[in-house]
Amino acid sequence: MPPRTLATLATVLSTARDADAALTLLQHEAWDIERSAQLALFLCDSRRLLITERLTPQASGSVGRTPLNISVDHLPAPIRRALHSAATFADFGAESDDYLKLLGLTPQQGGGILSIRGLTLDGELVGFVAVYESRRRFGNRVIERLSPAIDLFALAFERIAEHDARFEAVQALEQLTRDIHAEYNNVMRGLKLELDQARAQNGSPEEAAAARIAQLERSLANAAEEALARAARLTAVEEQVAQAVSRLEEAHVELHSQGELARNQGRTLYEIERALDDGSDAEEILRRIRAAFSARS
Repeated sequence: MPPRTLATLATVLSTARDADAALTLLQHEAWDIERSAQLALFLCDSRRLLITERLTPQASGSVGRTPLNISVDHLPAPIRRALHSAATFADFGAESDDYLKLLGLTPQQGGGILSIRGLTLDGELVGFVAVYESRRRFGNRVIERLSPAIDLFALAFERIAEHDARFEAVQALEQLTRDIHAEYNNVMRGLKLELDQARAQNGSPEEAAAARIAQLERSLANAAEEALARAARLTAVEEQVAQAVSRLEEAHVELHSQGELARNQGRTLYEIERALDDGSDAEEILRRIRAAFSARS
């Protein structure tokens, strides 16, 4: 993949708003290398160690979603270790077609090789990218040429997953706040109604009415104390969410810095390759390479 294309892809992926858009961009990169290459994104439940969904890019530009319920333990141990490391690619070798069927994809005629790379968030496996390519005797494999683009996709996917997790945390906090206030209001209305009814029963003995009123007042006080306790718990939850949001923002800044570094490296590689392709003398090539590194620093 030319460095110019890699730098452009890094810029476009940094603006992708969801996993569908990022996956579609990655599929176009794979098709530019080999049209027959199949690419899919698998989402995982890190707590239950299950593969829960498959996202498959379509030629029309849309992304198909298929629910799954496959245990990660069904994959070979070396593959599972590679998935959790989320740093290297691993292929299934001669068993590629069998595991491709397990994941719900169709093998190519003549067979191929299935390679995967894990995607993690906060050290937990949240998904993996799978690339299926035809077997070839000569030339570089598709996964080798597509590797830089998949690394950029992993950064974009982590950014998108962090944004989604932060949005879900805010929604959960808002829903918890609404539930607490609704329950508190219902209890207060019920106790107030009983208290008003007891005060209205002037025909009953005064001592019984006074005792009933005192009981309802105590219940009202207990409800107020419980509401205060729930408000304190809600404040603690809000503080935890605020800390989590702060950590997510710091991770997003770090992710942006890594993206900028990748783009700078892409531009430097492009300048070096262009200097080498121009066919100038060695001194001119060396001067242009030094200028490229100077511009980067």
